[in-house]
Amino acid sequence: MANTKNSWNNNMKILVFLPRFPFPLNKGDKLRAFNQIKQLAKGNEVYLFALSFKNVETEHIKQVKAFCKDVHIEKLRLFPLLLSLLKNLFTRLPLQVSLFTTYKSKKNFLHYYNDVRSDSIYFQFVRSGQYAKYIKDNGIHTPKMVLDFQDCLSMNMLRRANVSSFFVKTILMQEVKRLRKYENKMFSIFDSTTIITSQDRDCIISSRRNEIEIVENGVEEAYFSYPKNADIVFDIIFSGNMSYKPNVVAAKFLVEKIMPLVWKTFPDITVCLAGSNPTKEVLALQSDKVTITGWVDDMKQYYARSRIFIAPMQIGTGLQNKLLEAMAMSLPCITTSLANAALRSIHGRDVLVGDNEMELAKHILSLLQDETLRQKIAESGNKFVKENYSWQTSTQKLERLLK
Repeated sequence: MANTKNSWNNNMKILVFLPRFPFPLNKGDKLRAFNQIKQLAKGNEVYLFALSFKNVETEHIKQVKAFCKDVHIEKLRLFPLLLSLLKNLFTRLPLQVSLFTTYKSKKNFLHYYNDVRSDSIYFQFVRSGQYAKYIKDNGIHTPKMVLDFQDCLSMNMLRRANVSSFFVKTILMQEVKRLRKYENKMFSIFDSTTIITSQDRDCIISSRRNEIEIVENGVEEAYFSYPKNADIVFDIIFSGNMSYKPNVVAAKFLVEKIMPLVWKTFPDITVCLAGSNPTKEVLALQSDKVTITGWVDDMKQYYARSRIFIAPMQIGTGLQNKLLEAMAMSLPCITTSLANAALRSIHGRDVLVGDNEMELAKHILSLLQDETLRQKIAESGNKFVKENYSWQTSTQKLERLLK
């Protein structure tokens, strides 16, 4: 049961369904889910039903249970998932959905809901669609159901396809078609839908996409108040889950394309690629000038010891939490138009924006050479995030939808 320090005032009983357990905070969707649960728990009873492909550590469960009345972890087994995948291979169901859905897991979720009898259910990602449909088809009482698209998964998949080999691209393009149809179907299953940015909302192929509510991400207060370290260890830092394809592509682009242009002027500049599960491609980038950290317990410690943050995103969708965190830490930030479209910051005031290696290298050199510019971008970026991105404000909007 939940930590006794919480005060349950029975304002609303909310069941949260997640396709991944929301701790540790090594992925953007986990960070969003954890902070939303934390905010929702302030005035409601929150129950969590989370899928997991592996055993969840006791300490990680404890972190989440502090904000939940009860937590249920549904372990997904490989063999039933493969059967589900084969069964749906010749249907219109996306592989993304099949890989997270079995008959047993749907049935167990229905049982859990019947025990909890929540006022509403909050689902994350279109991967959850079959679970919501199962409740709707079999539930004795149908609660208010809200889906968080997070981002436009079909567009994300399309961008991955465009940088993949011919064989992989062929498979991914088929998945794009299925996802587009499935995303459109969500409006007939759920009462309300949310997404992080208007840019991703515009990518949903549906005549009803304007019904999707924008519920943005936020930044934890600890990032704004964390002390800056006077001893700089890294000149450039890029962070994120280093097994996530958009981050892998960005890391390679930074080290192989951008930095050689910077090193021509400043040969001793150091780079830090900070984040969990680095792939072989990322590990191969390590050198005397490039540090690969792997899992980091507290990213704030690395931001505090860095001079400049860069997110040279080439593919992917959605708001980059890494940018919000770095700006909140008063790091001068550089990114691409792709990432800034969701962030909505002003180039030259809050961040510096470039779209190729020449522009991005030029921005790095400008910040390295001009301390006044570094300070200006850092202060303005910090103010921009503080005024526009709050977990408390965004979750209040979600709470209204759940009611």
